[in-house]
Amino acid sequence: MWGVLLFASLALTNGVEHKTIYSWSNVEYNFPNDAIRDSLIYSGGYVPENNMPLGLENWKDKIFVTVPRWKNGVASNLNYISKNDPSESPKLTPYPNWETNCINTPDGIVSIFRVKVDACDRLWGVDTGTDDILGNSTQVRPVRIFVIDLITDKILRIYPLKSTDQTSNSFFADSVVDADPDNCDNAHFYISDLSGYGLVVYSWAKNDSWRISHNFFHFDPLHGNFNISGFNFQWQDGIFGMSLSAPQSDNYKTLYFHAMAGITEFSVSTETLQDSTLKKASNYDDFHVEGAKGPLTQGPTSVIDTNTGIDYFTQVSKNGIACWDTSVELNPNTFILAVQDNTTMIFPNDLSIDRPNNMLYVLSDNLPQFMFSTFDMKKRNFFITAVNLDSLTQMCKKQDLKLKRRLPHIL
Repeated sequence: MWGVLLFASLALTNGVEHKTIYSWSNVEYNFPNDAIRDSLIYSGGYVPENNMPLGLENWKDKIFVTVPRWKNGVASNLNYISKNDPSESPKLTPYPNWETNCINTPDGIVSIFRVKVDACDRLWGVDTGTDDILGNSTQVRPVRIFVIDLITDKILRIYPLKSTDQTSNSFFADSVVDADPDNCDNAHFYISDLSGYGLVVYSWAKNDSWRISHNFFHFDPLHGNFNISGFNFQWQDGIFGMSLSAPQSDNYKTLYFHAMAGITEFSVSTETLQDSTLKKASNYDDFHVEGAKGPLTQGPTSVIDTNTGIDYFTQVSKNGIACWDTSVELNPNTFILAVQDNTTMIFPNDLSIDRPNNMLYVLSDNLPQFMFSTFDMKKRNFFITAVNLDSLTQMCKKQDLKLKRRLPHIL
């Protein structure tokens, strides 16, 4: 993996160096053989130009990459590449296998947008169950949570969301998992419903789920207009990106969240979310406004480096990554654009922290180009970029000390 970095392209923006690890013109898979690949192309089971990577997560020697079934002809939804792969454009290997990613397989995965690895070596994802989302939009399976043991590559649990967890407009594209290595059975999975404007909580111990509603889960009508890659479009996506703090003094964590169509960051204690009676969640004031990030700061995904308390955000209107030190008040002056690249970070869509190598990974895929036009298959369209966390920390901690304070709701 890191041998590849020696040959990767380098760029300097805002003082932070970033490196392109992998880039692709189009997505290719490790098919069992060429005959199967050709057969899938002939049958329409694999349409190369309709395969776009979106979700990113890493674990040990693997980088997981999801390819949602936006359009027909996606060969495999959940995949990985090896960090030791020396290829500039490595082929994706279906995970845990081809059969599980076959849309016609009973209980097969249809379309997971993003996956998360917990502290107990488990991979979590929400399968929307929808095929050809931008086309005929067929509901092949119910919405289900998948949990896979990364040590054995076996599916541990498939949990269908209840009807009470969803609305007629529900769509689940992001999530965060809350688990501690010394208490794996007490894990919780928080799922944002971007178009139903709700939050679903799943308890591993109870094998049960519940839905939470709040005004802060809605989109901001003043920030739903986007101009990206030459395309002007309007989105009404509500609660989307979520990030989880380190444990606080009461042993609960703080969940930070924001709408895709919005520039305000909010927070809530996981104590409130884990109350299946919904009594705590019914208290409006258990949810807090952290602050506004400034104009054109919309983005889907965020992740906290729990070692530093710095929250990182994808910035789709600025082709970059921003950061906020959660120990200071959030405002446009403390929300810092730390990395920007107008070639390799067009529509940064997902983030993942590689703790052993002290890196932040970014997957960018120029989603508007895919949705409203077509990709030029002769150029590089998708990128995975790595940024050193120490460099990011230095950039993101450049704050006036008088700003530093702890907010009362996270004491």
